Amino acid sequence: MKYLKRLAIPCLLMGLSMSAITVAIPSLNSAIAQTSSSSTVGFIQAPRLVSADTNALDTNIRNAIYSFQISVPAQAGASLAKVTIAPKDPIEPISFSSNRTTAYIQEPSGDRTNVETKTATDPNTRAVSVIFTSPIPVGKTVVIGLRPVSNPSLEGEYVFGVNAFADAQRSQGAFIGYGRLGIYNAYISDVFVPTF
Repeated sequence: MKYLKRLAIPCLLMGLSMSAITVAIPSLNSAIAQTSSSSTVGFIQAPRLVSADTNALDTNIRNAIYSFQISVPAQAGASLAKVTIAPKDPIEPISFSSNRTTAYIQEPSGDRTNVETKTATDPNTRAVSVIFTSPIPVGKTVVIGLRPVSNPSLEGEYVFGVNAFADAQRSQGAFIGYGRLGIYNAYISDVFVPTF
């Protein structure tokens, strides 16, 4: 009987602990589900950054276009309203001409449909926000063309983080990948080779 009394309190405490864990697990699962669902922020399936490219790889070149191709899957659950393209630890800051941004829907047939945009650049982060006047429908691919004032003077790989937004007013979007552009110095100085 003594032993039973001694066991009663630890068993009671263990029962209370198990109850607390049982109550905590659903709320923990809910928090995890909320975190994973917020990773696509407004999309059932987030858009995908297909490629990043430029028509001018040389340093200091003007009239370059940095193209970012983004696919909005048929299962996205929402149209693409806005994209932000932000430099990540750039070797040299790049300034973009906001009024020269272009965008078009690329059809599988090769046809292009121009899309009107509004572009703004954050002066602190240099992130470029491209808002589509008419959001890009699901199942479509859009190509955004950013125009730097000029290519940087320092060569290297320039990396841009791309986020997609189902709602242009949201402050947080779904991260869809990094675009990498290689900028190189094409001018090689003559090397003096001695003649003997």
